[in-house]
This record gives sequence, structure tokens and C-alpha cells, in this order.
Amino acid sequence: MRVTRTLQTAVLASLCAFSALPVQAATTVIDFNSLETVTTNPTVVVPSTYIEDGFKLTTSSGSPYTGYAGGTIYALTSSHGQWMGSPAVYSGVITNYGSAFVLEREDGGVFDLLSMDVGLLNNYPHFDVYGYYPEGGYFHKYTPLTYTYATLQTLTFGDEFKGVNKLVFSSVYAQVDNINLSVATVPEPETWAMLLAGLGLVGFSARRRIC
Repeated sequence: MRVTRTLQTAVLASLCAFSALPVQAATTVIDFNSLETVTTNPTVVVPSTYIEDGFKLTTSSGSPYTGYAGGTIYALTSSHGQWMGSPAVYSGVITNYGSAFVLEREDGGVFDLLSMDVGLLNNYPHFDVYGYYPEGGYFHKYTPLTYTYATLQTLTFGDEFKGVNKLVFSSVYAQVDNINLSVATVPEPETWAMLLAGLGLVGFSARRRIC
């Protein structure tokens, strides 16, 4: 009886310790480098749904950018006058309806927005980002961009953009690159293996005592 209680206590302690393990986060950067190509054209057309590292980028139009298809996605090339050294994307505009980028995980899960690089394409220095939460509601951040066409500006985001499942952000007046995201991950298989091995040793030890 005492051995059984010892085993139960050990198992419960192991499970509690495992549940207390910190949630791991994987960081990914959507850098659009797969779009780099050798061409004399200043831009290239990007597939209407761009996929990278488990995320999908599309466009939407209308107010508030829902219900209608958005503008065509383009990537700047090294032949473009505002090339910054790596591919960046923007979109065309739907007359009277505008257009915006929509970024989501392919599996529909939540993620955190950490930062993104943005560069002006014309004289409209307004950049908007909306973060939508799975339980409903959203947070809006407006950033006035610096009047410069020579460098990308890094925009950073706080706790309001954690745990979102969709981002909607400006696509027409600025080029976007290096979208820095974080996704919570389940414990590594090695961690599960260590836990199970430990429980196995406890069980084996208890069984030997009974015998």
C-alpha cells in the first residue's frame, strides 16, 4: 500500500512539474526572399495567396477591408528605383474600394506580431495595422511614416498584437518586408520522452519493491 502511494505521489509530482514547463515560442520572419528573381522588370506579380513558413498573405478590399477581393500583390525587384536589397511586397488598388494585406496562419491558429519593415512608395505616409483576436474584437495601430524612400523603417508592436489570429495592414502606399512573428509551440518530443522515461523508472522501482 505504501509503495502504491509512493508511486502515485511520484507520478503526480512528475505531471505537475511537466505542466509547469514554460511555453516555448518559435520566431519566424516572413522575408519574401523566395520571390527574388533576375529580371529587368521593376516588379513581379506574386500569387494571390502567398505562402511562407506556415503563414498565408492575401489581399482584401472594401470597408473595413472585408468581403471583396483585394488588389494584385507585387514584389519589388533589383530593377526598381526603391529596391532596398531584398524583395518587398505591396499591392494594387481596387477603384473605390482600396486594398489591404491580410496575414493569417494556414492552420488558423494564433500568433504574435513583433515587428515589420516598411518603406514609402509615394507621398502618402500613413500606415495602419489591425490585429484581430479569435474571441472577437481588434486593436488598431496607426504609424506616420518618415518621408524617406532610401531605407526601410522598422515598426515594433506591443502586447496588443499578441494572441491574434489575423492581421490586416496597409498594402498600397508602402512596401512591406521582414514581418517578424512568434508562435507558441508544444513541448519538444525529447521533453515528452524524458518524462515518460522518468515515469517508467519510478514504476519499475516500485514493482521491484513489491516483488
